[in-house]
Amino acid sequence: MARRFHGVEPRARLVFNSRDIRYDAIKQISWAIMTRREREGFLWIIFAAAGFSFTPPLVKLIYQHSSFEPMDIAIWRFLLAVPIIWALVLLRRRPAGEPASGVMPIPQLLTIGVIVSASVLAAFFALERLPGSTYIVLLYSYPAMVALLSRLVGEKIQAKTWLALALALVGVALTVPDQWTSQSADAIGVALALLNAAILAVYYLLARRALAGLEDVSRASAIMMIGSLATMLLLILWRGLQLPQNPLTLILLCGIAILGTVLPVFGVNFALQRIGAAQASLVSTVEPILSMILSMLILGEVIFALQWLGAALIVGSVIILQLRPRNRIDLNIAHEAG
Repeated sequence: MARRFHGVEPRARLVFNSRDIRYDAIKQISWAIMTRREREGFLWIIFAAAGFSFTPPLVKLIYQHSSFEPMDIAIWRFLLAVPIIWALVLLRRRPAGEPASGVMPIPQLLTIGVIVSASVLAAFFALERLPGSTYIVLLYSYPAMVALLSRLVGEKIQAKTWLALALALVGVALTVPDQWTSQSADAIGVALALLNAAILAVYYLLARRALAGLEDVSRASAIMMIGSLATMLLLILWRGLQLPQNPLTLILLCGIAILGTVLPVFGVNFALQRIGAAQASLVSTVEPILSMILSMLILGEVIFALQWLGAALIVGSVIILQLRPRNRIDLNIAHEAG
């Protein structure tokens, strides 16, 4: 019996250790999937920031070629964007075998859409009172607000995120150095810019929760836009609707609708579902860099060395967010099995 026991024991240990190896392999695969999902989130938010970055130069071109005011651009932005986003959603056919989406929280999504329109309106009213550079610095306080609100609702914020946040805020300030030489800022404009930052922070948190567990993020995004459009329709009743005065203005408005609204809405919402509000808001600080480069290419603006330093700090903050310790394989188990 003893020999039989001793003869079986090594095989039993080998089976046990083989299971450990398979379990460790599963953990490795799960870690890889999680990392891929996070990378998708980073790509989506950078994609969204790239879309948003087209808006400032396109808006400037509209001002040069029309008599449009900021409110007119805001209204047309959603009048054009909502039909486009719904056309994309309806044209998308779900592949065979793809699971149906969860129950859509329609009231929450519509409310979030109203919040988006409030952010747009706050931005345009702030820009009427503030230089664009001052507005950008105030606006990009919103990643800090997102981090603080996330902490208040119980989410863990890693030390590297706070470090990345500090680098990003300094980087944003450096990308628009002319704001330090501007005259005293309008108090109402400052308040509106900070209000817009706070609205964006709330949007990131609410959208993150509303989209959690949903399969069809595209349709959810389209529902949000209905809430935004409803707000703009009320504004039309209040102030009327100015029509584009020439084909170029219409083309530029379509550019803002597609590049600056539809694509970023998809990008932000997909990113929120994958990497969360705090990291998504931080990565979005690459937008001033992209706007700076586009202004240089489209409008011929000069970019100073200090601005490139700020851009480097923002890129560094994004790199820090992606750093993580490797998941080590238990070599002892492998050694015993061998």
